[in-house]
Amino acid sequence: MERLWVFLLLEMFLVSGAARGPPRVSERVAHRQSVRLGRTMKLPCPVEGDPPPLIMWTKDGRNIHSGWTRFRVLQHALRIKEVETDDAGTYICKATNGFGSVNVNYTLIIIDDTGSRGGAVMTNADSEHAPELAGKLVRPRFTQPSKMRKRVIARPVGSSVRLKCTASGNPRPDIVWLKDSRPLADEDGGAGEEGKKKKWTLSLKNLKPEHSGKYTCHVSNRAGEINATYKVEVIQRTNSRPILTGTHPVNTTCGLRRNHIFPV
Repeated sequence: MERLWVFLLLEMFLVSGAARGPPRVSERVAHRQSVRLGRTMKLPCPVEGDPPPLIMWTKDGRNIHSGWTRFRVLQHALRIKEVETDDAGTYICKATNGFGSVNVNYTLIIIDDTGSRGGAVMTNADSEHAPELAGKLVRPRFTQPSKMRKRVIARPVGSSVRLKCTASGNPRPDIVWLKDSRPLADEDGGAGEEGKKKKWTLSLKNLKPEHSGKYTCHVSNRAGEINATYKVEVIQRTNSRPILTGTHPVNTTCGLRRNHIFPV
């Protein structure tokens, strides 16, 4: 009986040891994925192994980490929230354990159907396989809406602020900045050379009270136009000590005159 138990334990050990090995893909995957702009996307990573593999995701050769706020690495997938046009590209899920590694590759296409004829944001490889999409008109759309949520901005005198209006479209859209509904020249508002080099971002430096107002980016192409407005409030710094005004309480001393006798 004891020999039988030893035999069974040895057999179980051999079977379990035979199952150990490098990670492997457990199911078939579609390597080309597409998602509409602004939606939430999940790229699956169906891998298994013994020991369980460590999962790492990359985009266009760059490691995806916790600093990518809209990206979250799940146990068997990568989730992307509020998909933007810049999210298009090549994604790789790499699974590694002590025996080896395996990769699952994806090409992600972002579809922008806000225009009258629709459109898509593609990588260079995608355009070779789908040239019919290259000529479609695509209405402008802001590609980084998460960076545009704060529309009312208060800053102290002497500080700076950057207003973003990054957008995409086909043909490539033009942008015009306005202050209180009037076109804003590059030299106005302290934008300077930086404003010329980065047309999607308006930089206001050394803020003064006269910089307060409503700043609007007007983005347009042949397919349509979009606008976004920021309200900037420049606050005066207060360095002086507070001064009391009006009637103030006065310290008084109440006492009895010496040798004064009160009647009984």
